Order: sequence, then C-alpha cells, then structure tokens
Amino acid sequence: MHLEPLDAIDERLLAALVADARISNKQLAELVGIAPSTALMRTRALSERGIVQGYEAKLNLSSIGRSVQALVAVRLRAHDRDQIDRFTARVPHLPAVLSTFHTSGSVDYLLHIAVATTEDLRDWVLDNLATDPVVGHTETTLVFEHIQGNHGPLPE
Repeated sequence: MHLEPLDAIDERLLAALVADARISNKQLAELVGIAPSTALMRTRALSERGIVQGYEAKLNLSSIGRSVQALVAVRLRAHDRDQIDRFTARVPHLPAVLSTFHTSGSVDYLLHIAVATTEDLRDWVLDNLATDPVVGHTETTLVFEHIQGNHGPLPE
C-alpha cells in the first residue's frame, strides 16, 4: 500500500488538529493560512486516506470515579491462533480497559485499565483474566501518573 507523502500544509493541518481537535474549520484555515474550503477539503482527504482516524474526548479519570490505573501484563498459556483471536476480540472491549497492546517479548499483552479502587482492580483481574483458561500468567503494576506523549506527527 503506497501512501502519498504529506506536504507542508497537511503537516500544519495535522499539528493544529492534534493541538485542538475541536478547532472550527474557519479557525483551522486561518491558523494554517489557507481558504476554509481548502481546509475542509484537505481535512476530509486526510480522513479518507486513514491518516486522521477519528476524534475523541479525553476524560479526567479521577473525576469519573476511575482513579486507580494499572498496567496488566498478560502471558497466554499457548500461542494458538483461536485463543489469541478470542482474547483480542474480548478483552479490549471490557469497560475498564483504556488500551490494549499486543506485544512481543516475555508478555503477550499489556493492558492499561482504570478502576475505582484497588479492590476493584483485584476483582477485575480475577474476574476477567485469572479465570480465563487462555491466560497463563498476569502481573499488575500500579500507575502513579500517566504522562501523555505525542498524538500526532512526531517531531523530526
């Protein structure tokens, strides 16, 4: 699959959208120095090309009662395709799961979850992982602070 390279205008559009995804098209056009119709056309094209995959609201987890965050490393019992597919179809959609990473190395998955209390964390791991016959081992690490990195074009 060949993707057209981004030009300077595309890069400025993306940087502005990453900084503020709720920016109006008029403000976006002014910021980038192009006509509003051009900004709209290019933003749509970036979405159609799959470069912009969506827009989302970032929540303050503590304010919604999910102040306990953890990374849960999961090692499966066997690397059977059916078991992997079943696990990846089920786990990312559980309510506490913020992100799922299918990894290489000593663990197969890293799950970033958020729950209300440490008791809820224990129960979540027991109910969703420890009792799953596909799961061979888990290791839970509490997150003290989540420092967000880049969401868009990485600096060169």
